Amino acid sequence: MTRLPILATLVVVAAVAAMVALGFWQLGRASEKEALLARYEANLRSAPLEVTDRVDLDSDLFRRARTICGGGPRPTRIEGAGKFGFRLLADCTAMDGGRTLVVQLGTTPRPATGARWNGGPVAGYLTPAPDKRSVLRRGFDHAVPDPMIVADPPLAGLSANPAPSLAEVPNNHRSYAFQWFAFAVSALIIYGLALRGRRKGRA
Repeated sequence: MTRLPILATLVVVAAVAAMVALGFWQLGRASEKEALLARYEANLRSAPLEVTDRVDLDSDLFRRARTICGGGPRPTRIEGAGKFGFRLLADCTAMDGGRTLVVQLGTTPRPATGARWNGGPVAGYLTPAPDKRSVLRRGFDHAVPDPMIVADPPLAGLSANPAPSLAEVPNNHRSYAFQWFAFAVSALIIYGLALRGRRKGRA
């Protein structure tokens, strides 16, 4: 009987164990994400909240919100909005709680616009503000993004913003779990074939 190569076997067993552990971790993450999506779906039907320092974007995402933005004219910035063309963003200091946040005023098919906004009442739903950090920095810094109100109805004479959609929060964890389990099975099969070839070579 051919003895198993100890070092190679230990490496394969450790790798397979890690893959299986990652698969079960992804299953756990899938359950967490499903609970989060259920909460977000409930947020779509919840009463509007007033924006204060107590707004928790993790739990209040997609919930309708309102505030009054104080101060004079706010500088706007333009960013791409996919099929909607471009979106105009403005800074807001909420008079209800003094919290600074971003307001997505509305959309426009043209990148250049003369729209101006002097503050005032804002109603809409909560989403994360655009994240200016690099992909590398986001990988190490898990800070919760600042909240943004997507105005509904739009402001400054702009076109409507997109409606809130749970499709913006993907839940791919079960497919990731399947991939890790498939990798583990593949590694065992490949190692088994390698051992079989090794035995035939010595026969």
